[in-house]
Amino acid sequence: KAVEDPEALWSPDAPEELIRQLVERNLILYNIYERQQIFWVDAPPPERDPELGIGRNVAWQTPIHREAVRRALREASS
Repeated sequence: KAVEDPEALWSPDAPEELIRQLVERNLILYNIYERQQIFWVDAPPPERDPELGIGRNVAWQTPIHREAVRRALREASS
């Protein structure tokens, strides 16, 4: 579920060990700071962008990181 929507990791039900491993391996950003206009020269980034794997509080480092995890999970389940 977190591969499709990283915000699922913000849920109180999300396994803490999974979050810790993803952060340690630099695959996700967890607890993203508030996106205030003062921090941006131009328009601030969107609060959420599912296509890029960006949630309000959690985001994949890049779409390729998300795809790598998706493929690893697919291979592990087959």
